[in-house]
Amino acid sequence: MIGESTTRPLDSEGEGVQAGQLTTAETLRLLGAGASGAILMALGEGPLRTKELTERVRGYAPRTVYRYASKLTDLGVIERHEEPGVPSKVVLNLTQPCGQELHDLVEAYAAASWTRLAGGEIDAHGWGSLGLLADLWESGMVEELNLEPRSLTELARGDHGLSYHQVSRRATLFAVGGFVHEVPSSGRRRCVALTDKARRAMALIAGIGRWRRRHVVSEGEGGLDVSEVAGLLRATLPLISLPEHRQKTLKIDVLSSNGAKGSEETVWGYVENDGSVASRADPEAEVDAWAHGKSTAWVDAVLDGPPLSVSAQGDEGLVEACVGRLHAVLWGTA
Repeated sequence: MIGESTTRPLDSEGEGVQAGQLTTAETLRLLGAGASGAILMALGEGPLRTKELTERVRGYAPRTVYRYASKLTDLGVIERHEEPGVPSKVVLNLTQPCGQELHDLVEAYAAASWTRLAGGEIDAHGWGSLGLLADLWESGMVEELNLEPRSLTELARGDHGLSYHQVSRRATLFAVGGFVHEVPSSGRRRCVALTDKARRAMALIAGIGRWRRRHVVSEGEGGLDVSEVAGLLRATLPLISLPEHRQKTLKIDVLSSNGAKGSEETVWGYVENDGSVASRADPEAEVDAWAHGKSTAWVDAVLDGPPLSVSAQGDEGLVEACVGRLHAVLWGTA
């Protein structure tokens, strides 16, 4: 397996990436490009001959379906079998477990966060939103916005290399896609904040991280790094409510997946008087519960819920309730 690359952004057609090199953003773009996502969903029902696949994937010309099926084959998501005969028959199916796991992840996320067409298909807006989510994640703006609203000037100072004009244009696109919204601010500054839709989309980011850990990056790597997992937790905590733990503070330590020292990052959560949970930059009260675990363990907790494979001290009930509620909200079981 090959480690993660950060220098091969996909274009709008999903080009520019090799098997075993998909970053998180590239995976999102792959799913959102052309017929890729629809092919993945169609094959989730079982193997199909190429002609059957073109009939199942509606809204795309057969040559387009063939083209994207070929891309997914090259990336190890689906496999192609040629059955002997005259004429020969080509059958496509999801690879096991790589392709099947990616299908199951998208299916679960769609069930929790997307609306379906009358026939059960995911509409084009759902697939198209993944490209915007990729840009939001790759630019680092999720991390910039996960604690509080920011002005466009503040966002333009990030490490993404984008100009103010480019940030402004992307903020407009993110708003159209429902990932950010404008908030009132003093003066003439344009400020934006993450929407609940963007925060819920971190469930898909977590899932892709684990999928990459299992099938893309080198053994021992986490799929998402410590900073990304910490940012994901900060972004999602405000989605939950813990009224039974009012005015309590939770400290979450995210450790490196390989046990390396010096790369830990801390996430602070505070339960307000009304039970809502706020992500904080620093503790504002005595810590009631402290949980620490590897980045991979926190990703698994978001995806699977309790029981947890992390260590907890103090009010362990607060930790369990926090993770359990977070999993339920993100995956539509609350």
